[in-house]
Amino acid sequence: MKRSLDIAATVLTTLLLLGFAVLSFRGLIDPQPASARFGTPVSDAAGALFYRVYLSRNLVIVVSGAIFLLLRQWTALAILMTITATLPLFDMSVLSLNGVTPPVFHPAALALLAIAAALLWRRARVARILAKAA
Repeated sequence: MKRSLDIAATVLTTLLLLGFAVLSFRGLIDPQPASARFGTPVSDAAGALFYRVYLSRNLVIVVSGAIFLLLRQWTALAILMTITATLPLFDMSVLSLNGVTPPVFHPAALALLAIAAALLWRRARVARILAKAA
């Protein structure tokens, strides 16, 4: 069971990072349709630039997460995923306060990121215990 949770943490985190990367690259290439799927379509150059900055932030998260994952830095990755889980909540709040119904993927992203973070915290704890025993 414990090994299954470790594998689930790695697989879920990898899939989330890949999903973030794909969505970010698609949005960087063509921000107008991507921003419409996000809930607030942009129609001018300033809006497209802002959306590209937003997506660049996601790519920084992806690169950082990939590095932590490859280096097996479970605590750092758990911290990153925990902080990243707050982003959909923040986005939903901002959209709602501005009269925009948040897209359905925001709550799903929040749930998946929270599960990944919890699994990573567990994995980090186990890694610390094993390191002390060695």
